[in-house]
Amino acid sequence: MAQIRRDLHADVQGVVQGAEAATDWRRYIRDYPWASLGAALVVGYMIVPHKRQPATIQIAPAEPIRPVVSEAPRPAEETKKGKSLLGMAFGMIAPVALRAAQGYALQFAEQWLAGKVAEQMQQHPDLAAAFGGQPAAPQTGPQPRQPGPQPRPPGAPRF
Repeated sequence: MAQIRRDLHADVQGVVQGAEAATDWRRYIRDYPWASLGAALVVGYMIVPHKRQPATIQIAPAEPIRPVVSEAPRPAEETKKGKSLLGMAFGMIAPVALRAAQGYALQFAEQWLAGKVAEQMQQHPDLAAAFGGQPAAPQTGPQPRQPGPQPRPPGAPRF
């Protein structure tokens, strides 16, 4: 049973590392520098606004043709410090919250998998013996709680 738990833990850790590697943009830049440069150029071209062409108006053909350039005045952009401070705070908190959520999801997945394995071991004692584990003894009823703090199983949340 302990071997199966170690294997499950190693498998889940492998999946987590694979997912982290797939979302690591530095790895793509390191492994595919030219493709990354091309993608950055395309994204930069799409993001940067294009320069407006001034409107040209031609006067009647009897007069000499000369372009008249007219452009609408642009309002001055106001900078708001409240939004930039909020953006900075979100930028600092978001990665920490994402890592915490990943940790909780990983803990939940490991505990759920361990519960499913234990359930299968109880249902199939011959399978448990084949893997070298001992099936858990069936419980006859709720066990009385001992006074004092109860030990937590490894990986169990603190709350």
